Amino acid sequence: MRILINTSMLRFGGAVQVALSFIHECRQHRRHEYHVVMGPGVGAVLDPEDFPANFHFHHKAFGVMKLHKLPRVQREMAALEASIQPDCVVTTAGPAYWRSRAPHLIGFNRPLFIYPESPFIARMNWPGRLALAAQKRLHCHLYRRDADALIVQTGDVNQRVRRLLKTHKVHTVTNNHNGWYDDPAEHAPRLPERRGDIFRFLTLTSYYPHKNLELIPQVLKALPEELRSRVEFVLTLTESQYRDRIGAEIPAQVKLTGPVPPPECPSLYQECDAMFLPTLAECFSASYPEAMRMETPIVTTDLGFARSICQDAALYFTPCDARSAAVAISRLVADEPLQAHLKERGLHRLNSFDSAAQRAEKIVMLCEQLAQESRPAMLLEKRS
Repeated sequence: MRILINTSMLRFGGAVQVALSFIHECRQHRRHEYHVVMGPGVGAVLDPEDFPANFHFHHKAFGVMKLHKLPRVQREMAALEASIQPDCVVTTAGPAYWRSRAPHLIGFNRPLFIYPESPFIARMNWPGRLALAAQKRLHCHLYRRDADALIVQTGDVNQRVRRLLKTHKVHTVTNNHNGWYDDPAEHAPRLPERRGDIFRFLTLTSYYPHKNLELIPQVLKALPEELRSRVEFVLTLTESQYRDRIGAEIPAQVKLTGPVPPPECPSLYQECDAMFLPTLAECFSASYPEAMRMETPIVTTDLGFARSICQDAALYFTPCDARSAAVAISRLVADEPLQAHLKERGLHRLNSFDSAAQRAEKIVMLCEQLAQESRPAMLLEKRS
């Protein structure tokens, strides 16, 4: 079977890591031929030389998606599909913005469409809400038009997507950490040396408004004075990103690494003591299982999606409440038995998620199923 893996729209963020993990794991399924369409995010990291002869690579870069680009995407991707003639297409994170002739499996990762109760939406102004409503209307149309089946990462998201798109063709394939976390390579430290009493919290993410990174300097101010000089926050942003998005003044307790290549992320976890994620909306964040695998305690927002993923393997704080976050952080720093307990619960919780290999196997099996179901219809089409 010939599978086209489409990552043309991915530029940065966790979706790139999900795609990379799937592509790398497909090397174990040698019975198939893979054509990988690499956008700028995947193309910047993936080395075609690492793959066997049944892999073929194609570069596409459409940039930030705008309405006027839709015809170009459809035209170029249709032409590429015609030259490859795949039996199935996988777009790891949709929308795909094109309708393929082959059956199309698309990943859904739009939390603001399915979690209207998110505090992030409540804080939006009216122009922002109108823009979100327009985007939701367009994207839902594209998902219904282009997807023969969808993949999501939790059972709760599955049920919500079924209601949103009015379809039962939604499959749950849980996310997890990348294979790099099972055998972390050694890399040069990215952070400066620290005093022995410094406790570092890592927030490993690109900037997205719903991640609520603006809360971090507020949390620093809310910490007890005796703790403020002992806690550091590590963000994978550049100085310009921080100043443009969060604040002109960068506190001394905030350390900025800039973007970190995915294979080096486990090393960065090893330089920190805990993970802090103030996000307000997620379908799934790989930061949770990554932290669990690296035995890094988690402090995160008390929202349904976070509890459904972490359960008892995290400390929770009230969303958007810097004082509540400061209380959780203070408790964790002061309580070493609690730190050990959260590490233990995190390792146990990992057993609930598909491994990277299991995730890839499930997606490949879905491709085989879709291709098999579509074969009679395609034969009829050819005969006619």
